[in-house]
Amino acid sequence: MSLDSTLVGADSAKTLSRLFTSITSEDRQSLVGLFALMHTHAVRKGDLLFRPGVSCERFAVVIEGAVRVSLVHGLREKVLYRVEPGQLCVHTLTNLLNDREYQASATAETDVRIGWMHARQFREAYNQSTALQRLIVASLSERCLYFVRDIHALCFRSIASRLAERLLEAAGHDGVVSLSHQELAAEIGTSREVVSRQLKQMAESGLCALHRGRIQLHQLERLLALSSESW
Repeated sequence: MSLDSTLVGADSAKTLSRLFTSITSEDRQSLVGLFALMHTHAVRKGDLLFRPGVSCERFAVVIEGAVRVSLVHGLREKVLYRVEPGQLCVHTLTNLLNDREYQASATAETDVRIGWMHARQFREAYNQSTALQRLIVASLSERCLYFVRDIHALCFRSIASRLAERLLEAAGHDGVVSLSHQELAAEIGTSREVVSRQLKQMAESGLCALHRGRIQLHQLERLLALSSESW
């Protein structure tokens, strides 16, 4: 992708550094100088930031927006995690530190603005900055805990339980979920057909009503109880 040369700048760097709450205020202040010298790049919603088999050439932070990192196999997708301001992409970090190629895909879920630096600059900064080292360790640790929870859900919770939880998370104040069946499938790690069957069963049980392009939730207490069930 083509990249521009505009710098993040001191003000944006200060705002960004304050979002990384897993490190000390001293480390955040130390990182301001590093972030300020990064270049910026605007990415449109739906654009691909990286894909499997491509070398990792840049360290990047999300300044605005959200990026979805997924594993894709044929028509199936599993969302691994999202990267928002105040978070780092652990897949990018591990590839940079180990000189590996990407195994997953990253897509802009919204219009996104990122700050970036070349891999060589990142490795030099990593060797010199204890603040950057601590930020990366904290980010990797946080994601590790997230992955453990995700694996636990895949192994020990039913599809109905995982689906109920995701519906409750995605619902607005009016109880409406605007995610498609395919998007829900990618979130919980199954196929669109399975999600469609589960939603039909939920609708027949009075837990929701299915409409074109949206799902209206009912009986939230029953959905909450279902979301807490294990096998």
